Amino acid sequence: MLRALSVTAAVLSLAACAPRATLPDADRERIARELEGQQRYLRVAAFSAPLWGDRERMLLTAQPVAELDLVNKTGGTPVVPPSAQRVLLPGTPVRVVRVEFPTGWLIAKRVVMSPRYHPWVYVAVPGETRPHVVVISQSAATFEDVRDELEGMLADDDTGPALRALPPEQQAAIARKELVDGMNSRALEMAWGLPEKKRIDRPAGTEEWTWPGAKRRAFLRDDRLVRWESPRP
Repeated sequence: MLRALSVTAAVLSLAACAPRATLPDADRERIARELEGQQRYLRVAAFSAPLWGDRERMLLTAQPVAELDLVNKTGGTPVVPPSAQRVLLPGTPVRVVRVEFPTGWLIAKRVVMSPRYHPWVYVAVPGETRPHVVVISQSAATFEDVRDELEGMLADDDTGPALRALPPEQQAAIARKELVDGMNSRALEMAWGLPEKKRIDRPAGTEEWTWPGAKRRAFLRDDRLVRWESPRP
């Protein structure tokens, strides 16, 4: 799960000293060469919300904003971002503009009330003048780490046809980032994003999916959703 940040001066000074993964120069160059400027498609439905106090940028996340703990108050209580403004559907075409890694100069330049110690992937979304930011884990230490996190949200191929092939009630639920009985694993992934863990019992034909913080869980039997748990809105 992404590591939390503090927003007060005292705690920020401590956070600045906290160990963070540093990508080798060769990996940063490879990221710029292989990812920046590339056309991608949303793999899952994603929330678009203001990037905490940075109103010039938007946050792009598969997690409900209430679950995010990237920015904390002094006592460690997470600062919830502003409410999501809309949901972007799987298959939405986007373009990876650039990947920023936090340096002392860049951290000082970013808005304090933002996850400014994390790598940011800037993504251009059609019809939106403000850039969207996918926040990458501070523990990402290699090109593969960054690529794998990004691929959890972005796909090389258009996922729109797979969405449109689903029953109408499932398409409508995915557009709200909600679940309905009978979804297969791909529809479940589109609605709630990739889980943090999967527990698979192949002889029984069951799967249990868990998302970050174990706040949401879903249960499948024979590749069909039969039950789920999530916090009340």
